[in-house]
Amino acid sequence: MKLSPDCIPCILEVRRRELEMLEVDEAEASRVMIEVTKYMSGLLSEDVNVTKLASQVYRKFKELTIEDPYFYVRERVLSRFSEIRDLAMRAVEGLGGYRRFCEAVKLSLLGNSFDYGVAEFSPPKLELIGELMSSVRVERDETPQLYEAVKASKVVFLLDNVEELPFDYVLLSELKRLGGRVVVIAKSGTFQNDATIADARRVGLQELVDRLIESGTDGSSVFVEEISDEAKRELMTSNIIIAKGMAHYEYLSETPFKSKTFFLLRAKCGVVARELGVGIGGYVVVRGT
Repeated sequence: MKLSPDCIPCILEVRRRELEMLEVDEAEASRVMIEVTKYMSGLLSEDVNVTKLASQVYRKFKELTIEDPYFYVRERVLSRFSEIRDLAMRAVEGLGGYRRFCEAVKLSLLGNSFDYGVAEFSPPKLELIGELMSSVRVERDETPQLYEAVKASKVVFLLDNVEELPFDYVLLSELKRLGGRVVVIAKSGTFQNDATIADARRVGLQELVDRLIESGTDGSSVFVEEISDEAKRELMTSNIIIAKGMAHYEYLSETPFKSKTFFLLRAKCGVVARELGVGIGGYVVVRGT
């Protein structure tokens, strides 16, 4: 997805909020923001991919601050993984077939609400999970097509935010129940609050799916020029790709992989919402065309 004018201040505002989260003093915060803004200005062009730009700017931000500004966010949710996963699993108890799959998809979509990387969006509080689980309404819904596509297929599942892991666990369980061979790809390094390979291993995803591998990069998506040969091979040999979150949509929708990719996300900004034809905050299950 090409850069929109709204994307430029959004990327910078998220960096500013991260400095606030890190409790950096005003002088140091100004220095970092000046350096980040200078760096970003040198990357700007009309045809730059927005999430590639965000990845490059975030790498610069990490150089100027610390490797994982979201360390405490990550630790908080990982320490509650079992509790939240069990709560999510109870939501599909007693259900079967397509109805169970639908609820698992909705739970996975709910997890995509926990995103700190969009300036105009504030994630909900984990404490509200119970009531949030019953509120998901999918505006563009190709869940029936996804249900048929994943049966006995090789599915590559691209993780997004670390807060999504307990919810994705339910959907991954359903993919296995439907006879799919499931390969999960997590990031090798940190990008915002996205799940890393260490996070995925810590919660035991390797015991649930057929393969858990790392992307080979800390990029926000699976940039073909950056990912490992192993990750590239899994993407190329998959029947279906399930891509969680806006960054994967912003990148993969411009690649040859798009036609076999189902995008599961919440459109948390006006730019992506307009691209998908939904309202801001709208949930989407849609196959690339």
